Amino acid sequence: MTYKNALTAMSLALLCTLSSVSHAADEPSVKLDRTGFGVKEYKVGDVAPDEYQREKLEVKDWQQRKLKAPGEHEQWVEIQGKYALISVPTGAIKELVDK
Repeated sequence: MTYKNALTAMSLALLCTLSSVSHAADEPSVKLDRTGFGVKEYKVGDVAPDEYQREKLEVKDWQQRKLKAPGEHEQWVEIQGKYALISVPTGAIKELVDK
């Protein structure tokens, strides 16, 4: 491989790495430090811990908080200063919104 080709390949690899890092930083996420589980970062698509699928943590006044209406089998919950739209049957985080 010539010097020019090697430099081009390295530049492309660096660009791809920086692009993926900046994209990951833009994704909303929330970190939880849970006893026995350690610190874990949760983002859209991840499965929230069981307790957030329970009705007792549901944000019932979602309209006053300017959140969109949850769909069937969904609920808003508050997790570490963010609102998370959770699919109750699966626990999947469908949306994260800053509080």
